[in-house]
Amino acid sequence: MNPAVSAASGVEVRRVTAGHSGHFFGYYDMPAWDASGRWLLAQRVELDAAIPTAADPAVIGVIDLHDRCRFHPVAQTHAWSWQQGALLHWLPLHGPRTIAFNDVDAGRFAARVMDVDTGASRVLDRPIAAVSHDQRTALSLNFARLRVRPEVGYPGVADPWAGVDHPDEDGIYVIDLASGAAELAVSLHAIAGVRPDASMDGALNWVNHLIYSPDDTQVMFVHRWRPAGARRFRTRFMRLRLADGALHEIWPARVSHMCWRSPGEILFSGSPADAPDDPLDAPGPLRFWLLDLASTRARPVGGGALPADGHCSYRPGGRFVLMDTAPDAAGLRTLLVYDEQTERALELGRFHAPARYRGPVRCDLHPRWSRDGAQVCFDSVHEGSRQMYTAHVEPALRAWAGEG
Repeated sequence: MNPAVSAASGVEVRRVTAGHSGHFFGYYDMPAWDASGRWLLAQRVELDAAIPTAADPAVIGVIDLHDRCRFHPVAQTHAWSWQQGALLHWLPLHGPRTIAFNDVDAGRFAARVMDVDTGASRVLDRPIAAVSHDQRTALSLNFARLRVRPEVGYPGVADPWAGVDHPDEDGIYVIDLASGAAELAVSLHAIAGVRPDASMDGALNWVNHLIYSPDDTQVMFVHRWRPAGARRFRTRFMRLRLADGALHEIWPARVSHMCWRSPGEILFSGSPADAPDDPLDAPGPLRFWLLDLASTRARPVGGGALPADGHCSYRPGGRFVLMDTAPDAAGLRTLLVYDEQTERALELGRFHAPARYRGPVRCDLHPRWSRDGAQVCFDSVHEGSRQMYTAHVEPALRAWAGEG
């Protein structure tokens, strides 16, 4: 084993879903637990290893961790994908057991806010891509356009701007969670106009991975486009300032996954800044960087302790970064925690992904912290079906950090 990585002892992994159906939460940068720590949000699906169509529903439900992990269904949606699911969110400031999820309403993608106890719900004008920390607003994008990547986009609704390379009427939207109304914050045309490249014209442009800053004043996101005849799409990393709509390109080369360390710092996986993201060439090697937005300088982090890429998130309070890896040659995905202070990593486990879960139907671990940072939750297929798991990691972290 790499000397910069230690193996955890005493970490018990608990499967919290079961049955013939698959269960998963989805993306990595939002809490699955409610404020009480008793309930986990989840999706139950009958589909296993095929791309969902408009006819394939997902059942939204909550898992009672205090009562034999019973799954309580509360709603159904046809707006979901394997990577992001229906973008499930708890909205505790709107009600102790209030949730939000994406749905189809009157032939359009929208979002629904629901009280789990009463079943009362209301519809937002647009689907949700991210929710602000103060839960006053949410961000939205065109999930029909995102279908260019079927593992993240939704089926069943046509893109109103299909065939338009970077429309002026589509882009990143802000939703008022109180009224449900949405307005365009910045257009794809404006995004393509920042340090434009000729390959953006005549190509399908889109945005994804919208993430609010910890103080809700900024949004980081990726701008992607697929040039005509290219084997792969191109990516650049951007930032939107919400107060005035100012746009900045913050990394000129390929980026993959990212998270905020503070309002002025971003941890991300990307190629070196001098490695061009040319769709006709092999992309530059990935590694993790810590970017200081004030100076626009980034320094490499992780050494031999971090993988080249992974879904990353900081533990509440900072210092520890939760991470997963892509499957290795044996099909094993690793779950680990990186300690910024000691620059070492603690391996929490390795989980096998059968060969049928590859490509757009893959099941990434997408690990998420509990709200108190004592546990993690992740999706996995190592037992032969798509299910959800939790692990109590606080004792192992305490012992390991003390040794470090």
